[in-house]
Order: sequence, then C-alpha cells, then structure tokens
Amino acid sequence: MPKLDITVQHNLDKNEATKRLQVKEAEIKEKHVYTVTDLQETWVSQDAMDFSFKIYGFSLKGSVKSLDGAVQIIIDLPFAAMMFKGTIESEVRKELTQVLR
Repeated sequence: MPKLDITVQHNLDKNEATKRLQVKEAEIKEKHVYTVTDLQETWVSQDAMDFSFKIYGFSLKGSVKSLDGAVQIIIDLPFAAMMFKGTIESEVRKELTQVLR
C-alpha cells in the first residue's frame, strides 16, 4: 500500500505540539462527524498516535509523531485513493501548519 509521508516544521517543543494536535483531533471528531466514520486513535506513547478512519468510502490508517521542531504524519493510502494523493497531502499540510503556528 502506498504511503504518504508529511513532515511539517515548527518552533514549538514537542509537548506543546502534542497538546495542539490533541485539540485538533477533538475538533476533527466534532466537525466531521458525518464524513469521518469508524475513527480509532491510540496514543502509543506520550508523543505518538496511531489512527484509522473511513472517509468517502476509503479506509485510511496511519501515525502521527510529535517531535521537537516537527510533526510527522504517515498515512497508508489505498490504491483507489491515489488519484487524491495531492489533495490529501495539501490539506493535511495546510491543517498542520495552522495548528503549529
């Protein structure tokens, strides 16, 4: 399965970055309640989360890692979603940049 690997640089320590990611996670759950289904997230450490969800018929899974100076998101994309790879990457990068300002 193809992977989408997105890293966004920031000027925060990883604890602050993680707090902001957790706030964004709650916002996503509330805002996209009708389009994002079967959302599962597991914080595997204080600064890393595995996730999976369905959106528009696609099942996605991946991980988020909060680091000093950067956040990395890796998403496993089903082949059927490859035509949307650029759009997905652009939207994820935009949202992350806003969260980490």
